[in-house]
Amino acid sequence: MPDVQPQIPANIAPYVDALGVDDTIRLLLELGGSQIHLPRAGTSSRSMAAGLLGAEKIAMLAAVMGHGYIKVPLGKKWIAQVMFARGESLNAIARTVRSDVATVRRWQLNDALQLDLF
Repeated sequence: MPDVQPQIPANIAPYVDALGVDDTIRLLLELGGSQIHLPRAGTSSRSMAAGLLGAEKIAMLAAVMGHGYIKVPLGKKWIAQVMFARGESLNAIARTVRSDVATVRRWQLNDALQLDLF
């Protein structure tokens, strides 16, 4: 399997900057598609996101993205690409991201056929 990590989409990059790849994947899988509240600096959070990752990680995310309500992206294709790079099977990826295995295969093939122009 390739040891190269997939390119991080712009809408997911702030999450990875603040949380790292693994915690970003956890957040997207659990809360993707919903809104979460990021607290102001110096205040604590009792949100579902804080329960999932811890108040300290959510504070780091708020430092990168600003406080207030944000919509968490789904990030299915990126999660699938990361899992494929880690050697996971197509079926395991499909079950994790809740997508059809044919869709996951197409994502993999499209990336393999994409020309690198730069």
